[in-house]
Amino acid sequence: MVGYYPPERMGGVGEVVAHLHGALLAAGHDSFVLTRGRARGEPRVERIALSPAGFALRLAGSGARARQADLVHCHHGDALLLLLALRLARARTPVLATFHVDHRGMGEAHRPYALGGRRFGTGLSGWLYRTLLARLHRASDAAALRLADAASFISRSTARDVLGPERGGRAKVVYNALPELPDPDPRAGPAAEPVELLYVGTDGPRKRVLALPFVLERVRRALPRARLRLVGVELARSPELLRLFAERGLGEAVVCEGVVPSERVRAFYRAAGVLLVPSAYEGLPMVVLEALQCGLPCVATRVSGHPEVIEDGSSGFLVPPDDPEQMAERCLQLLAAPGLARRLGQAGRARVAERFGLARQLEEYLEIYRQLAGDAASPKGAQRGEAERRETGPGARS
Repeated sequence: MVGYYPPERMGGVGEVVAHLHGALLAAGHDSFVLTRGRARGEPRVERIALSPAGFALRLAGSGARARQADLVHCHHGDALLLLLALRLARARTPVLATFHVDHRGMGEAHRPYALGGRRFGTGLSGWLYRTLLARLHRASDAAALRLADAASFISRSTARDVLGPERGGRAKVVYNALPELPDPDPRAGPAAEPVELLYVGTDGPRKRVLALPFVLERVRRALPRARLRLVGVELARSPELLRLFAERGLGEAVVCEGVVPSERVRAFYRAAGVLLVPSAYEGLPMVVLEALQCGLPCVATRVSGHPEVIEDGSSGFLVPPDDPEQMAERCLQLLAAPGLARRLGQAGRARVAERFGLARQLEEYLEIYRQLAGDAASPKGAQRGEAERRETGPGARS
């Protein structure tokens, strides 16, 4: 169960579930996804609502279907009402909750910040998120964590953020993963128009897309013809970002693709020199894995799960958050040395194959599923003793 799913929305959580669902079906398992949206036609994917609130309410009425399953795998606190319904019905269906981010960290990323001597994020929306929405999300996640039979996390950083340093260090981490590339050569296939810099993602405050004009401006001082491609961002809906590009005379240096299907993004990775990831907070971004799998070196902020994927100086570069000058310097270092960029790209591709392959993720999740489903005949949830909960916690049990 997941709050969104391709192709309705561009985002890592939906992509993670889509890859896992496909792998389960391919391996002969009976996987079924409940999500929201309008799209139709995906094998064994049912969209039961259009809005997040509608999704939560419809899930609450899905208890009978959930009780027929061997196991329920939910993401974040989206399935909280379903978990409550299962516990009130004293259902024995085991539940695994996977956490992608910590909403306290998300809230902190909405605080005001400075770029290039200017102040950003001082509006009402940021204040509302960090004071209200982030707290509601965090309370929902905490309740889901308590009600679930086991928990997993997509990065060690997320586990520590959610559970604290000690429990997070013991929690089960199952990294996001990718299937193998269809082409034996990750640089093969139809290419898009080449650009020096690439950004793939949304334009929320924690993504720090407002750093991009500052990075591009600095890069163009040394490389006047350098261009930036935006994938997933619509400038017409991002007036502050559009204004920053215009103020610096960068309009012609920006190629905006808007929101595109995920299968098209690979061509953009292959046609770029560097991927920029300026986020203030993340879980473990799929875009980083996708870029490295295509041999594209990344310059990312040293936050959250980034250091668990990118080895600084080996498979990419890590820089402090909200430091566009240093991000630009690392980009120039790669753009000026094709041999270095190629070596980092090759190392990144090898790292994804070794640690972030879909086969490995599927094996780790199946191990958790078997542990939980093997206990299906024993009481669950509230029937388990409080002493056992305090001793092990949801994450430690798996």
